[in-house]
Amino acid sequence: MAAAVGLVAMHPRAEAAVTATSSVHRVGTEDFADPGFAHFGSKYYLFRTGAGYGTRWTTSTGWSAIHKSMTAIPAWVDHAKPLLWAPEVFQSSDSHGALYVMYFTGESASRHVHCIGVATSRNPAGTYTPGSKPVVCSPWVSRGYEAIDPAAYRAKDGKRYLIYKSDYKNASGFQIRAVQMDTQTGTRVVGSSIAKIVSSTKIEGPSVIAHGGRVWLFTSRGDYINCSYNTDVWSASTFWGGRFTRVKTLMTTASTRLCGPGGATVINVGSTTRIAFHAYVDANHNGVKDSSTRQAYTGVLKWDSSGRPYLA
Repeated sequence: MAAAVGLVAMHPRAEAAVTATSSVHRVGTEDFADPGFAHFGSKYYLFRTGAGYGTRWTTSTGWSAIHKSMTAIPAWVDHAKPLLWAPEVFQSSDSHGALYVMYFTGESASRHVHCIGVATSRNPAGTYTPGSKPVVCSPWVSRGYEAIDPAAYRAKDGKRYLIYKSDYKNASGFQIRAVQMDTQTGTRVVGSSIAKIVSSTKIEGPSVIAHGGRVWLFTSRGDYINCSYNTDVWSASTFWGGRFTRVKTLMTTASTRLCGPGGATVINVGSTTRIAFHAYVDANHNGVKDSSTRQAYTGVLKWDSSGRPYLA
């Protein structure tokens, strides 16, 4: 595997820092909500919310142009409501070699609520083929509960998990939940156990990593449609069966000078922890968004003397 190239060093010319922190840089100017962030080989990849899941990846001169990573609306998705969002991409394998797996959210045509699907590709920048049915729906789908914002986590023992947000159509009962997936590919649910990770008001967009002997959960909180959206950090000694407690707020509009920093994906690349997130275009930073466009940003997380993450 080729050595990774630092994100900030790769695009100082085109993506000038615009926040209160030195490591944060904007990636392009297009709408790029809920960026799925991944590192494969020597490249970083960003996958955005929206029809076709536009994808960017790093090159020797910066970030590439966007192209569609999913060209067909999945068969189980309501074609009258084709919006797909919150992609999460990770690498696994099968008998044919490396397999790139995408978790995503769509509205089920038969259930009339949002569920989570899975799609696969042999190339991280290639076309992802979706499965014929959702892989996870809320266990309370008959009462209108949704399953959205998927994330992937592989524990130290090799077990894979799909983490998601469940609620009643953005009205009540916000929870971050998880199911165990097959160890090899991460494309199939194993067993019937569902773990409740945390419960909180207006919490969504989970991302999970391990660091310093603990498991860290990053979530978005607040109203995603305005500048009150922010990013929180939770921690537990272990993932499955662990007790997560809220540690701190990582990013707010005030701390980043960006409107509503959220929708974050956090990844470990070697000894460095990196984050990608979105924020609204908000020239005045006055608590009111100036545009419906959410642009993507990348940055570096460091860890203080108490072992807690902060945006460098």
